[in-house]
Amino acid sequence: MWARDSLPPAMITFLVLDIIAVGLRGFVRTRMSKSFGYDDWAMCAALIGYVTLCALTFVSIGNGYGADEMRPEWNPVTAVKFFVASTLAYVIVVYIAKISVALVLYRIAVTNKPIRLFLVISMVVLTLWTIVTTLIVAFQCTPLSVAWGEGTGTCLPAYVLANTGYSISAMDIASSFLYAGLPVFLLKGVQLSTRMKASIIVLLGLGVVSSIATVIRLKYLIDVANLTSATGVEAANAYLTTFVYSVTELGLTIFTASLAALRPLLKFLPFGNPHSSNQGYVHSKKKSELRSDMGPPVKLDDLDTSASQEHIIPQGQIQKETQYRVEYSKV
Repeated sequence: MWARDSLPPAMITFLVLDIIAVGLRGFVRTRMSKSFGYDDWAMCAALIGYVTLCALTFVSIGNGYGADEMRPEWNPVTAVKFFVASTLAYVIVVYIAKISVALVLYRIAVTNKPIRLFLVISMVVLTLWTIVTTLIVAFQCTPLSVAWGEGTGTCLPAYVLANTGYSISAMDIASSFLYAGLPVFLLKGVQLSTRMKASIIVLLGLGVVSSIATVIRLKYLIDVANLTSATGVEAANAYLTTFVYSVTELGLTIFTASLAALRPLLKFLPFGNPHSSNQGYVHSKKKSELRSDMGPPVKLDDLDTSASQEHIIPQGQIQKETQYRVEYSKV
């Protein structure tokens, strides 16, 4: 019952956070940086998938999935049916969210061909891995209707589903740490301040946070592997327990991946632009120092311009001022 009672608050919390984060991401990319790209489309698809997943799970719980005692108004067949659908949605949405993170890095590594090739290979591996795990979940019973108690047939042993969960978790953790570490190599040699590099690395590396929920879920997958049957109340409680951490992990993935695109919004915060307060002072100070080195002002009317303009400014009074302009690429 703990998992059944904990799932709705967790889903509502991350639905609110993810909708706000992805909405702000869309605002930044369309209105501020004018750089809405394929990675943003992928994240929008992940959010739609997450909303769908939560809706399916709400229907499943609302029909008594995981309850110790069934009420007359509940439909156990509908409950199991929608939970199987939400499990399938989870496998697919995790894949889309990870692809979105990889596309962000691919977009940044525009001049780094080895990193881009590495990202393409990782996305291909993720795609193949997702296809295999999706097929296992989709055909856990033959026919699938046996999973929710309709008809007769056979189902895969519980340990097979547990091993599938292990493989999904392993790929999730590996990809999270991989994509969190790549920004260090992408920013190597880039002419940015140490503080700016650190902020970008932290924002792009927040995806590791979602792996904490994945690691915790591994403990409960052991309980699934020890089930004597893949169906029943005991199995439902075990599945729901792991699903609490699955929903949390996926919500964190979407949320943290969207935060990386919100860096332009920091300039609207009082502490977001640490150099804005003294930028004018430094600029005026430099101008005053340059002016003092140039000597007294000279009126052009006092100069002899009959021959040419060669001496429009007295010799030895010309000062060279070099200005540098630094532009940051939109991330």
